[in-house]
Amino acid sequence: MNTKEKVLVHKGMDMVRRMQYEEAVAIFDRVLGMNDQIPEAWNNKGVALFKLGRADEAVECCNRALAIDNDNLEALRNKGFILRSQGKLEEAILCYETLLQKGGEATDMESMATVFVAMGKLEEALDCMYQAMETAPMERFEVEIAALKGMILERDGLIPQGQE
Repeated sequence: MNTKEKVLVHKGMDMVRRMQYEEAVAIFDRVLGMNDQIPEAWNNKGVALFKLGRADEAVECCNRALAIDNDNLEALRNKGFILRSQGKLEEAILCYETLLQKGGEATDMESMATVFVAMGKLEEALDCMYQAMETAPMERFEVEIAALKGMILERDGLIPQGQE
């Protein structure tokens, strides 16, 4: 990526931060017109499109970023989030699994747990949260673990052995 392309990518990212999504898309389109092999431009264009309510196009932008850089964790994260928001839960789980295999973070496990909850798979969600807690202990993870235990207890009347 040359200097002009870098400057434009940063300008587009600034437009996203300022919630000027149409302007951001225009800037990323300009960058991609100069060089369509910049994964950051594709990924951030996807973010702007998602904010504009154009989720299918946003996923396609994430896919384009991943086609250029298969290990782009931000594009995987964004794709998982967009798929989750669309209710495409099985696809979102696959995204998060890939993300975690490639070195994702505890918060990615938390995101995957959120998808499992939406799918009604509370034990899998609880397992994800325990793994997240082991990786990066956070108070909010403790709160989420307690909430999941409460949901399982309410549903089943007991907590599965090994997850007490």
